[in-house]
Amino acid sequence: MEDMIAKIIEMDKKARDMTDAAQKNKLDYENQIIATKENIKNDYLERAKKRIAINEESAKKRAVSSLRLVEEQDSKTIENLNRTYAQNGDKWVDEIVSRVIG
Repeated sequence: MEDMIAKIIEMDKKARDMTDAAQKNKLDYENQIIATKENIKNDYLERAKKRIAINEESAKKRAVSSLRLVEEQDSKTIENLNRTYAQNGDKWVDEIVSRVIG
């Protein structure tokens, strides 16, 4: 009878040891999953930051290019206006004066 009780106690201890090992393995796997999840998240954020930096740089280049184009167009328009004024300014002044006076 005592042998039977000793065997039951021994089997119970082995079962508890197995349960403890399984719990430990479960916690280890959960920690690994959390760490992997965090690594994936950090990697994704890092790649997103790099993409944003690249997109920001290309957007700046496009903006500078567009600004130069607008400045060139404005410069040509101003030149044309100045040239037209130089050619016709006196006529326009005379015409305005004659319409006001006459």
